[in-house]
Amino acid sequence: MTVILLRHGRSTSNTAGILAGRAEGVDLDDKGREQALGLIDRIGELPIRALICSPMQRCRRTLEPLAEALSLQPVMRGPAGRSGLRRMDGPQTRRLGERALWRVVQAHPSAAVFPGGEGLAQVQARAVSAVREHDRRLGLEYGASKAATRYGWPVLTATSSSR
Repeated sequence: MTVILLRHGRSTSNTAGILAGRAEGVDLDDKGREQALGLIDRIGELPIRALICSPMQRCRRTLEPLAEALSLQPVMRGPAGRSGLRRMDGPQTRRLGERALWRVVQAHPSAAVFPGGEGLAQVQARAVSAVREHDRRLGLEYGASKAATRYGWPVLTATSSSR
């Protein structure tokens, strides 16, 4: 069984230098749409049997071309964690370094806890648990590869646990 974790393509908030978090209505920019189309060439030949996607607009848009090429309907799943990052939605990314919390995120991510949310260690545990549950369920159903797209923190934390 192979699990492919994808981060969404470049978004309009990335281009603007804004931390989007879970802000609604953040779409892909032109480069992000190119990246989404590029997934067809990069992984479209793999035996992908299921697509799991965050309901975030930028995540859905990232998978749409691949889903169409594979004739698959992505299954929408909510965020893998409640990091509380939404309380930081909107700050310009170049100004995040001025925040003490952001310095902790950069130096010791497992120690970071966002206001009103979980710590990144808990986000990691939830993301890994979600991936394992999808892996188990889809392995029983399909016995083949699947791709999932999420936004940043759950992907980063889940992949860091596999190192």
